Amino acid sequence: MSKNKTITLDVSELEAPYPLMQGLEAVHNLNEDEILIFKHRMSPCKLFEAIEKNSLKYEIIKDEENHFEMKIHK
Repeated sequence: MSKNKTITLDVSELEAPYPLMQGLEAVHNLNEDEILIFKHRMSPCKLFEAIEKNSLKYEIIKDEENHFEMKIHK
């Protein structure tokens, strides 16, 4: 039984468009055995489109003012 590798991508300190660019790259490069934890200041609306196109699943962990976090996996 293999354990999934967790990758944390915290883009909360970056200015636009870098959070989206890094998020898109991470989503496209996500492997079967990896879980991506994506952290940002706000909900990344455009990233959801890429998640759906890549048939990935996601779970929103936290959605508060100035703090958004979600788990993305295959």
